[in-house]
Amino acid sequence: MSWSPYQADEYVDFYWIERWLTALASDHPQWVELREIGASRLGRPIWMIVLTVGDAPAAERPAVWIDAGTHASEFTGVSAALFSLSKWVEGLKRADKELVAWFSSHTLYMIPCISPDGYQAMMEGAPFLRSTLRPPPFDAPRVGFDPCDIDGDGRVRYMRFKHPAGPLVKDPELETFMRPRTLDDDPDDAYFLCSEGEFIHWDGVAWTSAPREFGIDLNRNFPAHWTPFSMFGMDAGAYPGSEPESRAVLDTFASLPLIGAALTYHTYTGCILTQPYRKDTPLSKPDIELMGALADDLVSGTGYKVFRVCPDFMYDPERPTPGVWSDTMTTVFGVPSYTVEFWSPFDFAGIDLAKPAEFFLNPDPEKIRAMLAAFEELDGAVVAWEPFEHPQLGPVEIGGLEYLKTVRNPPESMLLAECEKGHAMAERIRHALPDVEVFYTSRQLADDYFEVSVTLENNGFLPTSGIARAEQINTTPPMFATIELLDGVEIVQGTDVQYLEHLQGWGQSRVGSAKHGVYTGFSDKPHKQRASWVLHGEGRVHICWSAGRAGRGETTLLLSMGEDADV
Repeated sequence: MSWSPYQADEYVDFYWIERWLTALASDHPQWVELREIGASRLGRPIWMIVLTVGDAPAAERPAVWIDAGTHASEFTGVSAALFSLSKWVEGLKRADKELVAWFSSHTLYMIPCISPDGYQAMMEGAPFLRSTLRPPPFDAPRVGFDPCDIDGDGRVRYMRFKHPAGPLVKDPELETFMRPRTLDDDPDDAYFLCSEGEFIHWDGVAWTSAPREFGIDLNRNFPAHWTPFSMFGMDAGAYPGSEPESRAVLDTFASLPLIGAALTYHTYTGCILTQPYRKDTPLSKPDIELMGALADDLVSGTGYKVFRVCPDFMYDPERPTPGVWSDTMTTVFGVPSYTVEFWSPFDFAGIDLAKPAEFFLNPDPEKIRAMLAAFEELDGAVVAWEPFEHPQLGPVEIGGLEYLKTVRNPPESMLLAECEKGHAMAERIRHALPDVEVFYTSRQLADDYFEVSVTLENNGFLPTSGIARAEQINTTPPMFATIELLDGVEIVQGTDVQYLEHLQGWGQSRVGSAKHGVYTGFSDKPHKQRASWVLHGEGRVHICWSAGRAGRGETTLLLSMGEDADV
């Protein structure tokens, strides 16, 4: 397979992605490195792309992190990651000046598919699963209704059948909609609606669901506020990082301290989720406001909304969601990170939701009906109900909405538009990193005495620490400058190592001292710092500096009487 840009015109499976990434790295080794950071439970590789320009080590550059495919059925995020990667590589091939300059001093880390086992299983028509193919704990036998393909068409669809105890009835005008039953409805019109499947280890009487065969949710298996958790038949794993996929991602992220901002891709709602994730958040109000301001910029022009998880995107206000990867990146590693929820089937149907997570638990039937009615207008969005003789239940019907390419992900004809929105956000996140400009000066004071200095100035949106949280928990490299004396030069004033305060970004000013359009001014934190020394003697000195997550650098100055240096 030779590499060509991904056009976001179709969903692709894991094996296609693997071949495509391999071809990309093979065709463009000067920019692209393909790393296997770990393996899934079934042994599939977890691939990470490292994209840079030039010879400077990738790990020593300021960086952006993007990942996708944490949840098996959320194909759009995987597509959006591949789409942005294509855009950037194509730009480098065209010698786009801005892209070449940025990637010459920065690194992109991208994991297109964190959960390859689950993703491929869903691509091949498996029953819905959240993340990975983890077997039931303790090898416990499963008893109850098991979703599976019983009619042999390669897909697990919806199944419905009549029964006087059923909680639903057909809508007389909309074939895909089963509305809640009322006391006025005839019992002969009542239905059960479920996934296509059959009962295992059945006593022939009880209609109950079997525990999910693969119930792990990787996005509950990370360290941030982890606690045992179960919802929708899925759990958070045995302990933080108990799964090979989440552990590989954690170890890789932890090894890259210059990551300054991150996006993790999911579906669905058409929004960005930002901090806080709980009432008792460890983040300061300034960090939360800074992240909120950046989120607003990221979604500009996309039509996406910004939700603070607490209180606007919680399934239960009294029960915060634990173990979330984006929350982990921010509160455990101190990196501003956002969950992008691609695609809104509600917006597609003209439905406005103030609190989507609450709606998932307590949906308004009329809004569900409106959404399904909108999808019925699309070719291929609905499969006609077909009668089937179920071996246990008797006559049933199988068909209905193509859930994975309507609600969970957009129809393929609309995929490109979502990926373009994702690329706009990815472009903005890379431009939000701290951006430190460095000035070196040497000035002759008298005879062979010199003052030498290095000034670091942050012109980026984010501070050099990423957020203040990183300073509190010591996860960001520090700010400092060092001088090494060569050729017999001596220090008269100043220490050879000088620690500096982290530099704020202009985004902090925007939500702080410059927030008010009338009463504005300067912040109490600097955006510029200087280290200086008074030296005696002529010769060379070597200066090194570290600017937190904005990277590091060095230079050598020659001190000579009658000459000043300003670099």
